[in-house]
Amino acid sequence: MQFNKNLLNQVQSMANKLQQEMSSEKYEGQAANGKVKVVVTGLQEVVSINIDPELLKEDKTLLEDLLVVALNDALNKSKEAGNNAIAKLLGNMNLGLF
Repeated sequence: MQFNKNLLNQVQSMANKLQQEMSSEKYEGQAANGKVKVVVTGLQEVVSINIDPELLKEDKTLLEDLLVVALNDALNKSKEAGNNAIAKLLGNMNLGLF
């Protein structure tokens, strides 16, 4: 079976567009009722971390745990959005395989 170069170019173009869109999307994760907030992009790069000053008086281990929870929350939201975007992209493509 000969591979369709036009199809490959279409897929690459759509993937590049999706990557560009995901890089501008922001996802916020929280812990401790919003006292710790982490924002990541759709490419899962950390953009910001915000910690309520009251938490700085708490135990270091607690703060570290809350940071992990907030970061994982943000990353999970980012991953889910990426997976949904890919599924939508593939669902809208006519791959012409059959």
